[in-house]
Amino acid sequence: MEKSIAQSMKISAEALVETEDEKDIYLIENGKETKVGSTTEKIRFVRINGREAIERVQTLNSDIIGNRKGITVIEKATCKPISFTDYLNGSPHVKAEYGDEGVHIKIKDSEKTIKLNGYYVDTFSVELILRVLPLRSGFSLQMNGFNATLESEVDIHIQVVEAEHIKRGFDEFVDAWKVKTYFGEILQYYWIDPVNKELLKQSSQIGDGLILEFRRE
Repeated sequence: MEKSIAQSMKISAEALVETEDEKDIYLIENGKETKVGSTTEKIRFVRINGREAIERVQTLNSDIIGNRKGITVIEKATCKPISFTDYLNGSPHVKAEYGDEGVHIKIKDSEKTIKLNGYYVDTFSVELILRVLPLRSGFSLQMNGFNATLESEVDIHIQVVEAEHIKRGFDEFVDAWKVKTYFGEILQYYWIDPVNKELLKQSSQIGDGLILEFRRE
């Protein structure tokens, strides 16, 4: 395993572009899939307190798994976290603001500051960071993460599994890296288009014989 992200390489989101994306959500039970909703993503460049930043707004709409919106803001040059806001059914649920002293979290009427040491990333920014990593066969990486909704640090382990030819758009297929990513004990798979810096698909096993999948159609 390679060293932590802070020691092994300089990570920058400069290669990303402003974009919008939409995926359908499928629940797959023992091989049988059912569409249960959709998710949208908007990436735009913003300026926060004099810093060039990237804002990612992800909206999830589903009668089965609920309606959520997450807004993640990271520094464009370094991918360091600036803020994360989680909305549940239209109302702010969690607000996290990162600074030199750590992360300040507000959940409803409760507030606290948690001290963080060294280089760390917001776990909700990993789906952006994966797109700018130098992915290749055999690539692996460890990162220190923080999950604001859990109010806890999380070890992140990234490993390229293989290359796959998958759908990018209507009648368009491209080669993408299938990336295995552990957030602590939770496993997610992502398919990253290294040329267009896009997240094409993601999948996670949420129960015995039960898989949740986000993909373009």
